[in-house]
Amino acid sequence: MMEEILLQAENLSYSYGTGSKALHDVSLSVRKGEKIAVLGSNGAGKSTCFLNLNGVLIPDTGTIRYKGKVIGKKDLNELRREVGIVFQDADNQIIASTVSAEVSFGPMNLRLSKEEVKQRVEMALKSMNLMMLKDRPPHYLSGGEKKRVSIADIIAMEPEVIIFDEPTASLDPVNVEILTQVLDEMTKMGKTLLISTHDVDFAYKWADRAVVFAGGTIIADGPVTEILTSDHILNQGNLKKPVLMEVYDSLVKCRILPEMSPYFRDTQELNQLLNRQYEG
Repeated sequence: MMEEILLQAENLSYSYGTGSKALHDVSLSVRKGEKIAVLGSNGAGKSTCFLNLNGVLIPDTGTIRYKGKVIGKKDLNELRREVGIVFQDADNQIIASTVSAEVSFGPMNLRLSKEEVKQRVEMALKSMNLMMLKDRPPHYLSGGEKKRVSIADIIAMEPEVIIFDEPTASLDPVNVEILTQVLDEMTKMGKTLLISTHDVDFAYKWADRAVVFAGGTIIADGPVTEILTSDHILNQGNLKKPVLMEVYDSLVKCRILPEMSPYFRDTQELNQLLNRQYEG
């Protein structure tokens, strides 16, 4: 059964003050529970698209729908409640004097009861493993800890769709792995996730679907494996093939794996495939 479409952009165009178009005729449908990697080089239009989907920017032309409802100016606050965005630079998102106060800021603005705010903040802090840091000033935390605080900010708002703008930027491999675990937990919670990234290895491992931007428009949209095995799309989007795909190609070329072997998404799947091959 096809999942419902939560968020939809139809023929979006957007220009900044310079007059040059940052988005041109962009259409995108996001279904409940999807894990979407949004790929493309700097200036391709990824962040601008996100800000339109979240209602921070208003498109010059085109339509945003949420659960089928056309979003007008009077509906922007509703859209922002349901579509949360985690910005690339956590320092631009953090404003409060303690981690706990920071995470409570959004729910308090929703005019929830004190008990509801307390429950949401505790849930968000626990999910991001921040309870031990709840009384710390966030600006003295490490980059990875700040990123977790900015994600907890959004979790506490309980949106259905969460957008991440370059979440792996400036994170070391350990924190990227922690982020991946967090995203898996959010998927289990039923959240719908869109992540822009330059890290094709992360996108290949994590996403089910890939959307590729170039020149302010979408040039490809489909299953992540299909997108990242297309040399034409990779060249047009200024992307490189994931390392594990390169390894797959080498193993097939050397006849260690047969040509019809399934692609593996991580080293564990690779080991299982090789074990089956040698046992067979």
